[in-house]
Amino acid sequence: MKKTIFILSCFTFFSLGITEVQAEEENLSTDIPKLVYDLKQGGIQSVESISPEGDQLIIEVEEMPSYLRAVKNGTYKISASTSGQWKASYQISVSGNKITKAYSPSIVAYTGSFTKAELKLDSSIQSTYYLKKKGGLFTTSINLRAKLLSNKISITY
Repeated sequence: MKKTIFILSCFTFFSLGITEVQAEEENLSTDIPKLVYDLKQGGIQSVESISPEGDQLIIEVEEMPSYLRAVKNGTYKISASTSGQWKASYQISVSGNKITKAYSPSIVAYTGSFTKAELKLDSSIQSTYYLKKKGGLFTTSINLRAKLLSNKISITY
């Protein structure tokens, strides 16, 4: 009976080790979590992905209401969050195929804390919310970037 329990324990231990290695290999992927927001479609568009740290990541763009504007002009709320970890957002104004303003940054840390938060209009077509989050002994850099493309906004984490 003791031998059976020992063999089952070893089998379980080694099976769990194999699963962990496979999960690490998936995280080594070069895929960057991304959402390409279609300006013509508008509304709220979101995507669920896995962050480089292995957490569930939700990226969302929401068109803010406005009554007098062309399709490409408007205000958009850019946000990203991981389940139970953090949430970050900011707004951009788009006019004449350019990002004219990046404003209203917001961050919430459900675990750990943020040690840096800086919203920048990098160029006329790109804005980035630069964040550093500390959780335990580790510090993670988060760059929530909006890049204006032809009729689209590309959001990367």
